[in-house]
Order: sequence, then structure tokens, then C-alpha cells
Amino acid sequence: MRTHKCDVLVIGAGGTGLRAAIEARVYGASVIVVDKGMAGRSGTTRAAASDWMAFGAAFGHADPKDSPEEHWIDIMVKGGLLCRPELCRRIAYEAPARFQDLEKWGADFHKTPDGKFVQILSDGARFPRACGKGSDTGPVIIRTLLNRAKGLGIELLNNIMVADLITEDSRISGCWGVDLGTGELVTFQTRAVILATGGAGRLYEINVFPAGMTGDGYAMAYRAGAKLTNMEFIQIGPSIVHPVHFALSGVFWRLNPRITNINDEVFIPRYIPEGIDIKKAIYIKGVSYPFTIRNESKWVDIAVFTEIAEGRGTENRGVYMDISHNAPDVIETKAKVPFDYLLKHGIDLRKDRIEFAPAVQHFNGGILINERAETDIQGLFAAGETAGGQHGADRPGGNALADSQVYGKISGENAARYAHETRAHPSSVDLTVRAKEAYAGLAKGRRRGRFIKDRIKELQWMMWKNVSVIREEVGLNETLDRIKKLRDEINGEGAEEPKAYLEYRNMLDVSLMVTQSALLRDESRGTHYRADSNKVNADEWLKQIVLRQGGQDGIKVELTPIEIPDELKPLKDMIEGRR
Repeated sequence: MRTHKCDVLVIGAGGTGLRAAIEARVYGASVIVVDKGMAGRSGTTRAAASDWMAFGAAFGHADPKDSPEEHWIDIMVKGGLLCRPELCRRIAYEAPARFQDLEKWGADFHKTPDGKFVQILSDGARFPRACGKGSDTGPVIIRTLLNRAKGLGIELLNNIMVADLITEDSRISGCWGVDLGTGELVTFQTRAVILATGGAGRLYEINVFPAGMTGDGYAMAYRAGAKLTNMEFIQIGPSIVHPVHFALSGVFWRLNPRITNINDEVFIPRYIPEGIDIKKAIYIKGVSYPFTIRNESKWVDIAVFTEIAEGRGTENRGVYMDISHNAPDVIETKAKVPFDYLLKHGIDLRKDRIEFAPAVQHFNGGILINERAETDIQGLFAAGETAGGQHGADRPGGNALADSQVYGKISGENAARYAHETRAHPSSVDLTVRAKEAYAGLAKGRRRGRFIKDRIKELQWMMWKNVSVIREEVGLNETLDRIKKLRDEINGEGAEEPKAYLEYRNMLDVSLMVTQSALLRDESRGTHYRADSNKVNADEWLKQIVLRQGGQDGIKVELTPIEIPDELKPLKDMIEGRR
């Protein structure tokens, strides 16, 4: 067993974690970043692929009418007013400065000839404010942050999975984990912890998340007693599922795609209600990437989801899209970014069909934070996709990257301040004893690794089929019952592969929170579609579902009303997509 000591421990080496570590180090804290993968190679910031991976920042370069205030309004409206206004405001007002930080540190983003940032219109925005470098935005950000972190001497520990937080009197004492290479127990003695582990896309069979995104931060915080919120709101968008992952936004839907199931049937018309223009629904899909109940594009997602769920999809759980009937030069020019990217991976859009499906791509909820990125556990901070409250029922395109940098900085700064004000480290003896006791649980009743993998596959398909695009009480209750049985089954049991066991345990905890929240919210709003309810954006549901550990079924629920600023009260029509 080995122990590491630091002022601030950052768990997760993606865009959020690296930004948090940089800020904590600048404030004078000793910082360790630990990741169960490899810093610079893991995490969603680097892995996400689309024709334009956006960073939303209201510079007003493309349209001078845009401003941080307009950005804030868009966040609140797209979120169905279920975001915490003060958290959203910080993203909107601080995103431009955080984008400029990246440029100052070496990031080369697209600019116009007169030196302004190229900005395009993304879903949920009324003005073009999406900045970046096309499909390379994520890798550019990660390279920039990694170089900056190394230059500041921040210690990076790879291939270590943190398993649990250790608290004392509702205060962080440290945490323990496992070296995935050696199986050795590792403990961390620290004054403050920042959770930046990203989302939990791997709960679902069809997702665009890289390996390892199993909701570790959510689960650790939950087991430590922290509050989580908005866990029912998950963004799901059409993405290529084989042989690569690539978001099907924008141009694909403007090239009159032919969409068919495994039987070569053009099926979408069967799902379009009377009075809805199918061409309009497909066109709107190009500017409304994630599934949302706010406009007619929802029928496209519902159609594709249903075909796959009922067994008329491909062996890769997708349906076909074909744009090869367009002239080759049209594809090469109008779809240049995806055409070039996919050609490198063996897909030629001029002649090949692609397989796509509604894929989970972002968790809007997470660990409830305040404006300082603090949770309700002293010394525990959360940021980026791991945090909750700054996104609502949906979010504008570009806000995930903006969030990662804004709250990455905020969490790093405030964790360093907290560590400076905390006089002494917790007892290393107590920390070691508690870690050894927890670690010993892995050795109990070992099961074969195949057992865990089979259970994970069962959970992933069940979550995608019952708790993704279409949600109904019957399926949600069946899923909830099965999750509880799986949690009872694994309780106190280990595995030959500690990583598989620990991830599975986390997936079960997070899937319980997601399913419970989706069952409670018997209305449709944003990304949450209850097909068995006639309620849409109901006033009675203008409240957040807040969860924490406890209660008879292992989970306590609070319903927290959101106080709407006066200036946003007249925007109900915008929330419902009418203008």
C-alpha cells in the first residue's frame, strides 16, 4: 500500500480536471491529478467527435447583439427554467475569459481575417456564439491544458481508480483507490477533493462516451452523503455507432438523407403525426442535435429509437442513413468536415451508408454545487459534467466545454483557498485503517469476471431501452426493481478484476438515481419525455429533484422549487418552443 499527500486532489484528468488543477496550483496549493486512464488520452473532452465541437462564449463577434446576458437567458430557457440562475449566470459571463485563457496558453482556434473568433449558431442559442476549431476543438483544449499543467509542475498519476471518499464529521479526510496495473491499494491524504470524473454515458449500451465513463464521481459523492440533482435529464443525440462514433448534426440533415431500417424500409413517415411536416422535422433535426420535446424534430428521434428498440435495427444497434444520392462535389464541400474525418476511418459518404442511433452524449445533472463549486460536504468540490445545477432539462450547444472551463477554474480556486484555511491533514493512521477495511471488501465472495461483464451488458441495454428517449411508468418500474435486485446481488461481493467490480458498483448506484428521478417526474420537459403523461412543462413541476443516500430504498428525495428571476418570467413561450 502507498499513500500520497497533497493540498488538493483532483479526480479526473479531462478538460475540467486539468483546468481545476491549474487554478489550484496558481493559488499556491500542492496538487495531484489522478485518473484511471492516461492524462491527455482519456475523458470526453478529447474523445468527442462532431463536425463542430463548440465552446459557447458570447463575444458578439458574429452578431453584436449577442452578450453574456443573452447567453444566460438561452441557458435558462433551454433548461426549462430548471437550472439554478446564479450558476448559469457565471457560465454565461465568464465563458469568454476562459476561452481567451486557452488561446493565451497556446490554443489555435478558428478566426476570421480581421482577428475575430469564428462563431456559428448551435442548438438552443439565438445568436451564433459557438467557437472552436471544428472537430479538433476537444483535442486542442486538452493539449493546451496538459502542457500548461506540466509547466506548473502538477503531479499526474495515471491508471489509478479512486473507489471511495473518506469523510469524518461531514468533512473530507481523503480517499482510497486501486492501482489498476498492480492491484495495489492506494490512499490519498488531502485537504480538498475536486470531482471531475465526467458523466456516466457507459450506463447505456448506445453512447458516444469513451471507455471508463461510468459515473464514478456521482457514485462516490452519493455514497459519501452528498446531494445530486437533475439526474433525469440526459442529452441523447443521433450519432454514428459503427465503426466510429461521430455526432450527426448539421449538414447530414440538410442533404435529404434516406433513412432505413434493417429491412430497407423508409420508416420515419409512419411516426409523424398528422399535421406535422416531415421535411421540416428532419430539417430542424440539423439545428436541434439532442433529443428534445421542444420541437418537431423529436419525432425523428422517437422513430429511430423505436425501430431499434423493437428489433428492426442493425447488429450494431443502429439504422441506416444514406446521402450518396447527392452529387459527390456537394458532399465533399457542404459536408467537408465529416467527409474528411470519416474518410480517414474507412467511410466514404459518396458511396457508403452509415449506421446511426440515438446515443447518450451528456448528463445535464450531477452533484449539486453552489457558485463556488462547493458541495454540501466540507472540502468536496465538483465541476464540469460531474456537477449539477448549472444545466437544466436541456442545455445550449457549446455549454459543456464552457462549463468545464468556467467551473474548472472556480473549483480549483476555491479548493485551494479551503485547503489553505484547513490547518492539518487528517490522521494518516485512521485513513489507512479505513481504506484497508474498505479494500478488504473486494476480496469477499469473488466472482468470475465474466459474471460482472454479463451483468453490465444487461444493465446497459435495459437503461437504453427503458430510460433514454422514451420513458414510461411500466418500463421505469421494471428497471428500478431490477437495479435494486442487482445491487443486492453484488453487495459485499468482489471480482477478479477490481476495476470491473468498482465500475459496476458505480453504474448501479447512478442508474438507480437516474431511473428514480425519471419515474418521479411525470411530465415531459427538455430531454425528458414521458410518453405516458399529457403534462408538458407543467407549472407544478417547476422544481428540481434532489437525491441523496438514505431512506427505506437507499435513496432520499427532495423536491426543490426554483426561484425564477423576474426578467425571465415572461419567457414561457420560448421554453415551450413557440418562439
